[in-house]
Amino acid sequence: MSSGYSQHSNPINGDVVYNLPPGAKLLPKAKIYDLSFKLNKNATNVSYQQSDLKFLKEFDAGAIEQLKNEDPKYFAYLSEGENFIKSLSPKVRTIYTDTELWYIYAFDQKLKNTLTTIK
Repeated sequence: MSSGYSQHSNPINGDVVYNLPPGAKLLPKAKIYDLSFKLNKNATNVSYQQSDLKFLKEFDAGAIEQLKNEDPKYFAYLSEGENFIKSLSPKVRTIYTDTELWYIYAFDQKLKNTLTTIK
């Protein structure tokens, strides 16, 4: 894990489970969604909108390029997240949207690791 990442402990069991961008803070009442149900196409009572999953700052291409010098830790976080998403199989990319994959990258390390093994 890069030194720029924010790690947060799970209040239930103390395991580190979040991979937030540098400087990000998780709000105490933030709802964390379990998106693993989509792998098995199980019916679930998980209800969310894509907008509920957004946590990254919005950048255009020029602003992202500026981050290389202005905020290299955040740039590294974005680059590593992009590399994770690009490395996933086409099957995974049809199951999850990019917004969902970014959310998994930040909030569900177990699912993230599972997705990397699917061919």
